[in-house]
Amino acid sequence: PNDLVFYTGDDFPSRYKNGAFIAFHGSTNRAPYPQSSYFVAFVPFEGGKPTGQYEVFADGFAQIDPIASVDDAKYRPMGIAFSPKGGMFIGDTERGRIWKIKFNGDKAKFSSEDLAKMELRKLNSNIRTPDKDKDKIEIGSEYEYRDGILFKLDKPKVVSVGQELYNIYCISCHQGDGKGAKGRFPSLVGTDWVTGDKKRLINVLLNGLEGEIIVNGETWNGYMPQHSFLNDQQITDILNYIRTNFGNNAAEIDTDEVRSLRSNKSITMN
Repeated sequence: PNDLVFYTGDDFPSRYKNGAFIAFHGSTNRAPYPQSSYFVAFVPFEGGKPTGQYEVFADGFAQIDPIASVDDAKYRPMGIAFSPKGGMFIGDTERGRIWKIKFNGDKAKFSSEDLAKMELRKLNSNIRTPDKDKDKIEIGSEYEYRDGILFKLDKPKVVSVGQELYNIYCISCHQGDGKGAKGRFPSLVGTDWVTGDKKRLINVLLNGLEGEIIVNGETWNGYMPQHSFLNDQQITDILNYIRTNFGNNAAEIDTDEVRSLRSNKSITMN
């Protein structure tokens, strides 16, 4: 969650008094399952302790179902605030949108029946616990991105070895569309870190990377784990996949290039 606010006003029905509104900004690392959250929940409290299960208070921010990659979501709720005049405000991080919510009904007649439709939203893929088999989103074989939009294929396709390995080891951070996650994982799209110096790219996957780097003009300071447990052919397959997909069109890497750098940890990362 990115925000939690206890409601102390009188403009909403009394059941919300002293309860907690929680903004769930949304996950990034749920692959191969749909990303979760992207909604605002409510938890009833009394005497400083929760008195019931969470409720879905506001949903539909992502405007897509399922959410395969972070960038698929149009909006992501992050901030919650209340006006002295009775309005509730929910802020979004993707486009800076702010929603105002007011209660215009009869507070005295508000009951659990009014919550029935929102309770059904717990069945949506961004909220429910995914089914181990049925909810898998297999990018490349059953789904694919076309111009940045996720489509379900009419017939399953056989994926390349490189994409299969990417879906296992890379997709949870860099996402199915290769765009990463803002502020967390850098994009693989149109960056010289992917399409440029082969030695530097091989070294990143073999030995990992830690510290500040600049990707497409944006500064990143994080940690990329090493993948030296993969063999030379697997490293080659993954790197050739990202160098020739996501709109990238760079020369392929040869397995001999990976083999010759396997023990070299002294490459300058500039």
